[in-house]
Amino acid sequence: MNTPSIKTLRPLFNENAKRAKAVLTAGPRTLEGFPECQPRILECYRFPLAWDLRMHALNDLGGFYGVECAETSNGYGRAHYLNAGDTYTPTVILWKGRYRVQSIGDFVETLERRGVRFN
Repeated sequence: MNTPSIKTLRPLFNENAKRAKAVLTAGPRTLEGFPECQPRILECYRFPLAWDLRMHALNDLGGFYGVECAETSNGYGRAHYLNAGDTYTPTVILWKGRYRVQSIGDFVETLERRGVRFN
């Protein structure tokens, strides 16, 4: 799995950058043991998927404003991201199985220049 480095994560998570990297690289069953994942596990009727646990744990670690989704209008895919409070503030984005650090505004604009449209 492609994940950002600790150096890339540090501006978003500060002293929690190593913990954020551990969350990103942990296996699905290992995530159950992370205290940051427990609130999400308890609020779901069925056990959440690994990407969902990772994003909610990162949300808690970084003090973001929730996990959100931007969906393409042509069925090309969904981008799950952490709401950073501003469209052009760097955040964690999950796109096609890869985690990246980029602002959601720049991400959407880059894909729209390539012909991908978002709802």
